[in-house]
Amino acid sequence: MPPTPSQLNAQRCREFVSTLHTTPYTAIDPSQVKLPSPFVVCIIGGRGAAGGGLARAYARAGTSGLVLAARNRSALEETANEIRSINPATKVIVAECDITSSDAVEALAHTTKAEFDGHLDVVVVNAGYTGPITDVVEESPSDFQTAFNVNTVGAFHAAHFLLPLLLQTESGARSFVAISSMAVPIVTGFAAHSHYCASKAAQARLVELINEQYASRGVFCASVHPGGLRSELSKDVPKAFLHFLCDSPDLVGAFAVWLTKTGGSRQKEVLNGRFLSCKWDVTELETRFDEILEKDLLRLRVAVD
Repeated sequence: MPPTPSQLNAQRCREFVSTLHTTPYTAIDPSQVKLPSPFVVCIIGGRGAAGGGLARAYARAGTSGLVLAARNRSALEETANEIRSINPATKVIVAECDITSSDAVEALAHTTKAEFDGHLDVVVVNAGYTGPITDVVEESPSDFQTAFNVNTVGAFHAAHFLLPLLLQTESGARSFVAISSMAVPIVTGFAAHSHYCASKAAQARLVELINEQYASRGVFCASVHPGGLRSELSKDVPKAFLHFLCDSPDLVGAFAVWLTKTGGSRQKEVLNGRFLSCKWDVTELETRFDEILEKDLLRLRVAVD
């Protein structure tokens, strides 16, 4: 049976460029980046596989301040200690935060503002939730609701309370990144379960809306697929598919640094508001910049012929 248009589109998205990476490489090596000072990053979901990779990358790039937020404070302390060993000059703040709670995210914004004198360059929303992989009849309503509360409403909370700090930081990176998933463009296959795919697609649309509303004020935003990672979110993946989870958590961290570092790079103009994969080779991605703008690629759309 030939692949459906949806399957073909998902395949094209995964392989948007011909070279796909599993580990950091020279073009995005964060240790070769010198971030300005001050440079403050807030990572919501600053633990686990992707959270640790993100934190390590910004520390290696010389970020002066790092806010690590999640519900589990003890796990955050482990990440914080690792960051202090990588870069003792980085001021690390650990904050308990449930991204589904508007009060908790508002408190996180107040903490960030107080600890760094209102300076904030980058927000990375890495909190995520997925339940068992089933169909719409078998999956529980609570999993569906929780997925939207964490993946979509949580991203809104982060934007609502932290975008003002990005906007107030003059000459800052003003970057808002949502750690997304290749589940966004798929509707078939083992990973196509409704609560995760639908909530991540809604999150990606929210990022597009942020772009439309705030790009004119200097805000850069993107949805970033973090690769296939062994993490808490992968606990329900069938064993037959675990071999696909082979990417280094440090890859998404390095890609995020490349994406959000300050400077006059054209990448922010072209990639603002779009869906990206950290696995894509950035040199090859740059060769498609004109095409991305001309065809308005890497966005959600309803095809009308």
